[in-house]
Amino acid sequence: MNKLLAAKNIQKSYKSGGKTIHILRGVNIELRKGESQAIIGASGAGKSTFLHLLGALDRPDEGTIILDGSDYQKMSEPELASLRNRRIGFIYQFHHLLPEFSALENVMIPGIIQGGAQIKSPSDLISYIWRIFRPTIKANLFADLRARAENLLAELGLAERTTHRPAKLSGGEQQRVALARALINNPDIVLADEPTGNLDLSTGDKVLEVILQNTVGKGKSLILVTHNPDLAARLGGIHLLKNGILQRQ
Repeated sequence: MNKLLAAKNIQKSYKSGGKTIHILRGVNIELRKGESQAIIGASGAGKSTFLHLLGALDRPDEGTIILDGSDYQKMSEPELASLRNRRIGFIYQFHHLLPEFSALENVMIPGIIQGGAQIKSPSDLISYIWRIFRPTIKANLFADLRARAENLLAELGLAERTTHRPAKLSGGEQQRVALARALINNPDIVLADEPTGNLDLSTGDKVLEVILQNTVGKGKSLILVTHNPDLAARLGGIHLLKNGILQRQ
């Protein structure tokens, strides 16, 4: 297998009350194509911070992150935004589904942005999506994207829930919608931040199985942050983030 992601000597700190708080102190990790790894650690250890850096949502103070030959440090903000949209899928603990839209519409949003929609604010996104899904817009303009979203939701057992808004879905169903949204643009890597944190143990275990089947099971790479050592043990490797250092377990 070929190396997909490499982070070397990642350092990150923040200023608080005149003091410098060091979150990451020279963190290193490598991930190969089709590989899964878990990151565990106490609350506040910097797990989410590190995941945001790997996902090009923030920049490190020092160090390099390279995704399949693309060096984040050498890329502009628009280039990083394109990288995030096309090559990285994100799953969060709190889903971040838009309550105004159905499961299908939520899944299609990354594809709409990839298609060239100029979105500069939440109101732009809401206005754009409403125009797409109202009868005044020809449905065939987005037939391929809609079909891919419907197929993903069907694969995840949500074929009968595509028209439901998030408030009408269970926690496990919302997390599967979030997974479909993360996969819609066929990313190389999925970054999951406590995706089962708000679910009971049984539902969380089932959601993790779905995540694994639809990431590493299909040749994609996965990095998952979790507090649950039992869930972490189901991935290909485990790293402990402690005192700003990432250690392979």
